[in-house]
Amino acid sequence: MRYLLSKAKYDMVTTLRSIRRKTKKNSVLEYPLTIQLPITYLCNFNCVMCGMHHMTRYKDFTAEQLGKILEDKLFSKVEAVGVNGGEPFLKPDILECFHEMIEKLPSLKNFYIISNGYFTERITKNLREIKRMCKPKGIKVNISFSVDGIEDMQDFHRGKKGAFENVEKTIRALWENQEEYIDFMNLTCTITKYNIKRINEVEVWVEKMGIPMAYNIATLNVRIENEDRVESFSLMQDEHARMLAMEFFHKKYMETAEEKYYILYLYLRDGKRYADCPCMYNEWITLTPNGQIGFCATHSKELGSALERSAYEIIRENISHLDEIKQEHCNGCSHYTSMLNAEGYKLLREEMRKNYYVR
Repeated sequence: MRYLLSKAKYDMVTTLRSIRRKTKKNSVLEYPLTIQLPITYLCNFNCVMCGMHHMTRYKDFTAEQLGKILEDKLFSKVEAVGVNGGEPFLKPDILECFHEMIEKLPSLKNFYIISNGYFTERITKNLREIKRMCKPKGIKVNISFSVDGIEDMQDFHRGKKGAFENVEKTIRALWENQEEYIDFMNLTCTITKYNIKRINEVEVWVEKMGIPMAYNIATLNVRIENEDRVESFSLMQDEHARMLAMEFFHKKYMETAEEKYYILYLYLRDGKRYADCPCMYNEWITLTPNGQIGFCATHSKELGSALERSAYEIIRENISHLDEIKQEHCNGCSHYTSMLNAEGYKLLREEMRKNYYVR
């Protein structure tokens, strides 16, 4: 098998990324660049890896309250907002919320929406209006739909009959008229010990659809209260499923040379993270539907209510908690893995030497 990058190009890429890491090392941003915004606790699914059904009793912020929160100086440099839930399109005032974000975030460039795709008519109607609001400001609308399996596997994994039929219908509706609704669309597959056994069905379907797919590994997530389900869904609790997933991600890496797949392979192999995370540097911040501020969604505790106090002050007073997360949780977390750290690159280099002819 031929080497996928020339040695010179590989060294250049490694050097550039090393420079980026050195400028970031131990540097915590005063003003985050991205908000992870679960916009509602409402959800019509009961996914095997999620505890959101525990949280539907909680009350969401209103659009007006969200606007007040975003006036705080903490958000003055935010360039991107990840809108998820729950199911964001169940929020009755979702358009008003988008209006507040567009008006209150002066540096905003992108929305990244995650949806289960169940409500085709509601989703297309709202996206058309969101795109209309964003276009004059040059803000891009990106959406990702959750597809974990084909037909009955999607229905089982997402805990809702008709989950696959409806998300496929929504995807087709948007894909055929992208300019009207969105700037970019991809799909996300969350892998557990259940769907890994039929992951090839997803691969075949994705290739037929011609839409980009991203993969992640289901894991503990404090924000969605899934602690009581981890043992039942985790790849790390099932040796056969873990080996299948390792093989899958290694194969994906060999086919594409994309490090995001090698990162996931290493995580499954070693139970260890070999990737940088923007949350470690306060590049990303989490704002929950009840107005609580946190660092990462995966392991951060709720630091305080941005409805009651300055979000900026809450973060500055709790920086020590970010250090606690780094010490106690980052090494074993599989979330937000897109770029190898120095240790990971060393392992990748060894892999390339073993498997490729180096020119």
